[in-house]
Amino acid sequence: MLTLTFLFKNIFDIITTILLLRIWIIWSMNNTYNSFIQFITVISQPIVKPIQSIIPNVKNIELASLVILTIVLLIRYPLLVYLQIGILSKHLVWYIFIGLLSGLKSIGYVIFWLITIRSIFSWFNRNYNDFDHVLNTLTDQLLEPLKVYIPPIYNIDISPFIISITLYLLNCLGADCFPLFWPFI
Repeated sequence: MLTLTFLFKNIFDIITTILLLRIWIIWSMNNTYNSFIQFITVISQPIVKPIQSIIPNVKNIELASLVILTIVLLIRYPLLVYLQIGILSKHLVWYIFIGLLSGLKSIGYVIFWLITIRSIFSWFNRNYNDFDHVLNTLTDQLLEPLKVYIPPIYNIDISPFIISITLYLLNCLGADCFPLFWPFI
């Protein structure tokens, strides 16, 4: 059962990450010609398309992806618990709470990795590419407000470091507050 748990946890993590990126990209960007945006759209389209005809977009918020993401987050933990021990609790509110925490943790991971990848890319002399444009657009939404209060020090921007440390501390806080299930969400 450990193999099935590992497999399903990774499948849920990949689906969650792709849907989070799709929602965030559609909310913040309006560039359908970018190859990375097309990749995220095409890879998530089989999951989103059946519900997209029922649930329309509201302005630049894709509600179909948001509904699917919520469903994935709500069934993830109960399925992993069932695969691990074979028994499910009857506390639906508890699973909803864990699903919300799982969503917050997933958002934190996506932000952490986007900022980390952007920081690594900034070390190299690179040519402009589509992924770099998406990466800068998404992370600038988080970094620019912080740069107002903490300007670069001798041409070194420490705002990604501050956000990464903050996310790491929030992850540790979640592990301290919910030690029984934090590693599994």
